[in-house]
Amino acid sequence: MRSDDLLVTDFEAGNIANEDFPHERHVRVAWGLAQRYPRDEAFRRLVAGIKGIARRAGHPEAYHETITRAWFELVAGADDLDRYPELFDKRLLGRFYSDDRLAAGRDRWLEPDLEPLSLTVLVTSANVAPC
Repeated sequence: MRSDDLLVTDFEAGNIANEDFPHERHVRVAWGLAQRYPRDEAFRRLVAGIKGIARRAGHPEAYHETITRAWFELVAGADDLDRYPELFDKRLLGRFYSDDRLAAGRDRWLEPDLEPLSLTVLVTSANVAPC
């Protein structure tokens, strides 16, 4: 089993602590779930897992609907993560959302207000900072 497969398995089993779940792992889990399951089910499993991590960390309020779904939509659209290194840049959503729009989307899904969510409008790799 590949390391990303093990990561997804651990995520679904609730075996990942908040401090062990940086952005890069969020991306890999979202992509792995999207590869394993139909899109709606993959997103449902991602939400359940992230909420579980936040709850176990004592911060159930940390879950953010728009951020989670926006990242999922971008990541799930990638055929290969190696082709889209921009997905590993935590600042990427700033390309699609203003700060105010993201702040308003904590409890409900909001469409982006700057550009449509699409892998075709990603920033160039030269502008990507590592996680």
